Amino acid sequence: MSVFELTLLTAINMMGSGIVMLPTTLAEVGTISILSWLVTAVGSLCLAYAFAKCGMFSKRPGMGGYSEYAFGKSGNFMANYTYGVSLLFANIAIAITCVGYGASFFEVELSPIQVCIATIVVLWVCTASSFLGASITGKLSAVAVWCVIIPVLILSVIGWFWFDPDLYVASWNPHNQPFFTAVGASI
Repeated sequence: MSVFELTLLTAINMMGSGIVMLPTTLAEVGTISILSWLVTAVGSLCLAYAFAKCGMFSKRPGMGGYSEYAFGKSGNFMANYTYGVSLLFANIAIAITCVGYGASFFEVELSPIQVCIATIVVLWVCTASSFLGASITGKLSAVAVWCVIIPVLILSVIGWFWFDPDLYVASWNPHNQPFFTAVGASI
């Protein structure tokens, strides 16, 4: 895979379904959620800094290698195992999101069993495509990342024509939740 394909693969893994579902989630909380972006950005930068420092001082790669210094082989195993389990759940969540958006786009009503079967099919199609080699995975990642970024960019640019500062202020905390509850919900 080329550096460009690896970069796109990393980007689409980081975006996942979150970037697509984020506006809906944040709209429920209100425009106070802009503060959660700041908190999340600071937290992400701290995490990135910690990983960068670990990478500078560690001869062993990845989270498992970093934790092995402090906790031995069992720490390495636990870090890698829990990361693998989290990826399993993340991939299922992304597949369910794909099925949900696909059903909505094609105006199809699916029963819970049909959603389950369609999710399994999406997971198997993605798994089968990875058996065809890294080149195919890189090309699919390139298509996927642009399918996420282009609509978000278009909506972000076009949305400014309908931006209303009064509505933004009125929507600050529509449910009158306590400050930390509202910010915590949007984080």
